[in-house]
Amino acid sequence: MWNASLPPIVAPQWQAPHRDLPLEPHTLHLWWLTLPPDAPREVILRTYLRRYEPNLGEKPLPRTAGGKPYLDALEFNWSHSGNLAVLAVSGRAAVGVDVEILRPCPRCSAISRRFFGAALQQRVLKGGDRAFLQAWTYYEAWLKAQGIGVWQRTAAQPLEHWAASFPVGDRAIASVVVLAPTPPQCFFFRPEVVGAMNVHP
Repeated sequence: MWNASLPPIVAPQWQAPHRDLPLEPHTLHLWWLTLPPDAPREVILRTYLRRYEPNLGEKPLPRTAGGKPYLDALEFNWSHSGNLAVLAVSGRAAVGVDVEILRPCPRCSAISRRFFGAALQQRVLKGGDRAFLQAWTYYEAWLKAQGIGVWQRTAAQPLEHWAASFPVGDRAIASVVVLAPTPPQCFFFRPEVVGAMNVHP
């Protein structure tokens, strides 16, 4: 059972992306994306990854056994919920991110009993739906940083990591995990619209 303490909630300062986006070893770039309904998700992902890997081709991205897309030369992960997505790009270590739109979670007690230990279940019970969604996004981000999925959770290792949760506007919460012990310098980017970046299927 997973019984980690919940990470701190940081207040992001979202900024418009600029042309020069150096990804230094100690930095973490987090992108808040609004997804258009008519563009395939992987096309959108590749569009943003080309900011870091300009020669990235059109072939589908390779995936781990847990389904996490990856590139040998770039540490990244992304998550979407509804038409909202968060992309995390790490300059130094494996990263996982998960986002969930805030909503009532009538099964949160049952899900907590299945995946979380007793102490975390108590925190979720006291904090309600928002605490559950913070715990769940942290849990998923921690697994995704290791390249595994929820149903492979027994393969997860208790690796040293840094984690934080943050609101995405007033309608969602996200958590990010970097498999390194010291906090990175975080930059939060929010483009106006994905379509402005000439995303085509």
